[in-house]
Formats: sequence, C-alpha cells, structure tokens
Amino acid sequence: MTQQAFKLNTRLATGDKEYLIQTVNDDHGKRVLTSLFSNGELLDTFEEKFDSGIKSDDLKKLVNSAHEDRRRELQQLIELYQNSAEIADPKSLHYLGQALYYRRMYLESIKLFQKSVEIDPEFDEGWLNLGGVQFALNKFTEACQSFSKAVELRPKFADYRNHLGEAFLALDSCKRAVIEFDEALKLNIYYGEAYLNKALAYILNAIRREDFNLFTNQEEMTKKALEKASVIMPDIVDQDFLEGQKFFEQGNLEKAFARFLTCREKRRQQKDAESSDFYLKFMLGTGSLNEKMIARRIKYLQSAISNNPHYPDLHYELAVAYTLMGRYIHEKAIEEYKKALSVNPDFERAKKNLKLAENEIKGTDVVINAILKG
Repeated sequence: MTQQAFKLNTRLATGDKEYLIQTVNDDHGKRVLTSLFSNGELLDTFEEKFDSGIKSDDLKKLVNSAHEDRRRELQQLIELYQNSAEIADPKSLHYLGQALYYRRMYLESIKLFQKSVEIDPEFDEGWLNLGGVQFALNKFTEACQSFSKAVELRPKFADYRNHLGEAFLALDSCKRAVIEFDEALKLNIYYGEAYLNKALAYILNAIRREDFNLFTNQEEMTKKALEKASVIMPDIVDQDFLEGQKFFEQGNLEKAFARFLTCREKRRQQKDAESSDFYLKFMLGTGSLNEKMIARRIKYLQSAISNNPHYPDLHYELAVAYTLMGRYIHEKAIEEYKKALSVNPDFERAKKNLKLAENEIKGTDVVINAILKG
C-alpha cells in the first residue's frame, strides 16, 4: 500500500544567503530524505530508513523528527558562524570550520580556517583543512601552498603527504605527486588511497608525458598500485573501477583516468559523510550533541572499518564515538537512580550507586575535555 506523502520546507536566511531544508518520505525506497540547499544549490542529503509496514502517524512523526533535527542543526551552525568573530581560539574556529565544511558551506568554512592560522601560524590542522576547502573550491595552487605548510609542520603525517600529492596531481605535476604518495606509503604501507592516487599519477603522466622516468614502467607500476588499492580497499571495486581497468588495458588512458578519479571522489564524499569527528567534538562543546547523532556515527564507522580494517584514523574515531556514547549512558543511569530515590529516599543501594555514577561521569568528562583539546 502506498504511504501518504509528507513534505516539509523551512527557509533560513543569513546575510546574502538563503538556505532551504526540505524533508519528504520516499515510499519506494522506504526512506525519509532531508535535503539542504543554499541559494538553490544542493549542499547535502540525509536519509533515514523505515519499515514497509510503518503506520501513517509514525511515518509523519519520523518526517517531522528528521526535519526538525536538520533545521535545528543548521540554525545553530548559522548562529555560531555569525558569532564567530568573537572566537579567538584557533581550535574552536577549526571545529566550527569543519562543521561548516561537512555541510559543504565552503565559503563560510574557509574564512574560519584562514582566521585559525592567522592566530596560530603553527596550527598544522588549520593549514590542512584550509587546503582541503581550497581544493574543494578548485583553488589548487592555494591548496598546494596550504598543504605544504601542513607537511612542513608535520612531515611524518601520512594524510598530510597524501593531500599534498593530490594537490600536485591536480596541477599536473605528476612527479612531485608521486614523491608525496611514496612518502605517505612509507609512513603507512596500508594506505589504500595513496596507492590509488599513485596509479592516477602514473596514468596522468602517461597522458601528459611530463616525466620520462615515470613513463618508462608506468603500465607495470600502475597495475601494481591498483592491485594494492583494491586489496586494501575492496569496497572501491565498483563499476567505475572495473571500467577504469578495462579502459586502461585497452590503452584509453583518458577514460581510465576519469573512471579512477570518480572512484576517488566517491570515496571522499563517503568519508566526508561518515567522518564528522571534528564536527561532533565541536557540537559537544556547545551542548548540542545527542545520543541519536552518536549512534548514527558509530554505525557509519563500524561499516567503514569492516571495509578498511587497517585504517588507524577510523579506529580512533570509533573509540571517540564510544567514549561519547558512554557519557550519555552514564547520564541515563544517573537519571534512573534519581528516579528510584524520588520514589524511595531511603534506598541505600541507589544512593551509593548514584555517587559512583556521578564520579564516573566526572572521569569521563576529563577524558572528553582532553579529546576536545586534541
């Protein structure tokens, strides 16, 4: 039976921008879709699944809940951005910048990253994320400069090297790109994205003929890099990847490059959707993090780790999410002990356990504050 269609729209204006949040139920896909637009351009889409036998009233509640969650989230982001001139701590600017970046609010986020490194020129994460948003805006020369600064500050970070290599690759500097990807792989031999990027650099070099030495063994080296990328990241082997291999074997390098680049960008979009660690940490600091957000985060990370068990950042982020979830579980325990005592004020075991739980949450807060400080 076809479900009743529900649709909600909310418009939020700030400065010269207007944002539209639109939530609808998709009966065919058994999901509720919430889309975020800025001046008519789609920024992001979120979905929540529902069972085929869901009642109409329950579906309406789900649509309302999903819409309200996103409306409240965007409203807060806008308010925080509008008040960002008062923020003088580079890490706080960085967390808010990440929150905006994950919603593809690039022009807002770039201002905060720029301010964070102006306040602290030695803030490597600020330089890295400034480069990331510059890259997203196709400002590859600027991105290369920002990533270079991040690498200068933290030369032993594989991610920094990989991002710098991607910027060189976007500038058609294949040899410099391969140097950075090799450095990333020296630091992390299980870095699947660096292998994929290395294959892209070899293919582009064969097209551009930039460096003869790279071109000499490019076919063998490309196959080897693609094989390692597919073994470490089996989830990347989709239709685009298989077509890229086919075009490569046929000698159609331009189409092969385009397909493999699509694979990389799809993976990046998936990681952006799943990896909102900085965003969660910042929102925690504003008291807006809720159990539902953390549960969704844990589910995302568990799925990502099943496909990438050798990716250390994913394990770290899952540990952070479990730590945050633990705090909310302790809060629930404290609430229930207090309810027990409101019914029976002489319940000694409840009194004892309440004190233990309150002490436990204080210890958890110490850990969380350390995480917030990086």
